[in-house]
Amino acid sequence: MKTETIDKASKLQSLELSHSEIQVLEMIRSKRFLSIKLVIKNGEVDVIEGLERMDTGKRIIDVLKQHDYQNLEIKQSNGKIVCVNRTFRKKINLPTNTKSC
Repeated sequence: MKTETIDKASKLQSLELSHSEIQVLEMIRSKRFLSIKLVIKNGEVDVIEGLERMDTGKRIIDVLKQHDYQNLEIKQSNGKIVCVNRTFRKKINLPTNTKSC
């Protein structure tokens, strides 16, 4: 599985895509997200927000520990949790190109 991810990443890089474009495509291809929102500053992707439906059987405290920046929407009916949606924010850190002397 790990080599498959490396192969996919190298294929995407060979298309001369930026780091942020690769991350967006990986999120789309994972098919986990109901929606993906991009926040663009100065013509570059600054933040990616992803909305995903969570398993209702997970403990809320465990879900809270998964990401530093997220919003949770919990829907309850007849005393039972019927839907948990999570929107998380991911700041894009552009890779730094280091030059050797």
